[in-house]
Order: sequence, then structure tokens, then C-alpha cells
Amino acid sequence: MFGALNSLKELVFPDICIGCSSPNSKFCFNCQLNWKSPVKKSYVGSNPLYFKSNYGTEAASIILLAKESSNHEAIKTLSESIAESIIFAVKDMKINSLISIVTVPSSKSSIRRRGRDHINFLALEVVKKIASRNLAVEYLPILIAKKNIKDQSKLNGSQRSENTMGNFGVIGCEFPQGAIFLIDDLVTTGSSMLEAVRALSEAKMTVTALVSACAVGRNSLIP
Repeated sequence: MFGALNSLKELVFPDICIGCSSPNSKFCFNCQLNWKSPVKKSYVGSNPLYFKSNYGTEAASIILLAKESSNHEAIKTLSESIAESIIFAVKDMKINSLISIVTVPSSKSSIRRRGRDHINFLALEVVKKIASRNLAVEYLPILIAKKNIKDQSKLNGSQRSENTMGNFGVIGCEFPQGAIFLIDDLVTTGSSMLEAVRALSEAKMTVTALVSACAVGRNSLIP
């Protein structure tokens, strides 16, 4: 439904802002401001979280367009934000080793519905942007979703934590050789990030930092 409405708008207005849907610009100046601010640092539990934009209506629109419509401008915005946040984190934490990117996996049902793996595609774009800065980087999609969890949009932090517990597992025999950066496009309560950290920890891997394109103001689990 969202994709059909967006396509109709594009027929009427060839250039539609990906944030606020105003005409005559693919990404208007006001919406860009939120993504041009300095990288922010917060925490999910004891894990440092680096992100570019505060989550709101405009950011939600961009994430939805990237996920559901493969919108080029939206994907570019998210991948650039994640890449910039990782580069900032590397400097902030004084890391000199290889950058190993691991993604929080999408559910199997979401991948089937979209016909593609959104976070996998986003990670590949992030790797290109980091490599262009002459930094050593690798992408290892070693986390998988073992079950389809119920919709989390109306769940609070503790409910989300219970909903995601035991959802992720590690596959393959290739272990990250550098500092592990766990990435996702959005962090709300942090429950998915913490579940991913748990799964990697059980496989004897320590996450260096969490990175996201945008995040809700409070980034620790909300009771």
C-alpha cells in the first residue's frame, strides 16, 4: 500500500522529498539537517552506541522507503550515516585494527516479503563507503534469525527483550579478525542489539561498539 501511494506521488511530482514528501526536491534542506549533525554517542546497556540522526517522523519515512521500496536516496542516506558513525567510533575508541561489520539480521518472513535482505544490502553499501576512506573493513553476515518474532511496535522495552530472547544464532566458521561493529538501521529500545550481542558473546566474540543510522532519544532498554 505504501509503495503504491509513493509511486502515485512520484507520477504527480517527479521529485518528492524522502523525508517529508514535499515536492520539487528528492531530499529537502530541512530534512537533511537532521542527518548532517555530528555523530552522537549513547549506550545500550554497557555497550557504546554511535548514531547520526534522532528518530522521528522524517527518519521513519526514510527507513520505510529504504526497506520497502529500495529507494536509492533513502538507502544512500542510511548507508552514509552508518559509515560516518563507524568512522567516528574508530577515532573515538582509538581503534587501529581491521573493522569487522556484523549485522542484526532481518526476520526470514521480512526477507521473503521484500524479496531481498535489506540490512545485508545496506551493509555492503557501508563497506564500500568505509573502504573508500582507505580503511580496512570486512563484512561477515554471521548472525541469523532462528525464529519469526511477533511485531514489536507496541511492546515496551522489557517485552521486546523477552520477545527477542534466543532469536539470533551464529552460523559459519569464519570469525571476525578485527574490531566488531554491530550495525542496524534503527535502535529503539535496544532489545535486538542486546540479543545480537548475547548471541555473539556465546560464540566467544566480543562486540566493540553498536552502530545505527538513527536512534530513539533514550537508548537503554526501557522498562
